[in-house]
Amino acid sequence: MKISFVFSAMIIFVASLCLPAMADSGRSPREDRATVLGYIEEASVGRLGLKMKAKLDTGADTSSLYARDIEVYRRSSRDSWVKFRVVGKNGRSIRYDQNVVAFVAIKLKTGGTQRRPVIYLPLCVGGVEGLAEFTLADRENFDYQVLIGREFLASRIIVDSAQTFAAEAECGAGDR
Repeated sequence: MKISFVFSAMIIFVASLCLPAMADSGRSPREDRATVLGYIEEASVGRLGLKMKAKLDTGADTSSLYARDIEVYRRSSRDSWVKFRVVGKNGRSIRYDQNVVAFVAIKLKTGGTQRRPVIYLPLCVGGVEGLAEFTLADRENFDYQVLIGREFLASRIIVDSAQTFAAEAECGAGDR
């Protein structure tokens, strides 16, 4: 009985030494797993890793991709598909033919809404890889070809709005 009391006291003593250090770090367990990136980064999009300039936007739910020649069509009575072309920052163009997982109504700055197809494509930014949900849009008049929203950022990336191109890790070979 005396040994278990001494053992319990030792555990309490060791825990009391460790807990203040953990509390003082000011970081949550989520932050320890997440990568800190700037609000502007280079991203690799799609299976071939097309390089594009991206804005990491915590105010957007879904990511958005600048696509050209968007054509929605049906392969069957239930399945919608979309053909489109994506142009990387070096001018390289890739054509896609993807199944549409949903349609969303996006509020436009100029007023009104626009119906956009939603697809999934591989995405890598700052060495963080995953499958991202993208709306396809004509972003020709925008500064960034890709907008990365919370659906991809959550639990993976913390955005430091004071930094740009802060990524320490790079994405795979892809399109240079």
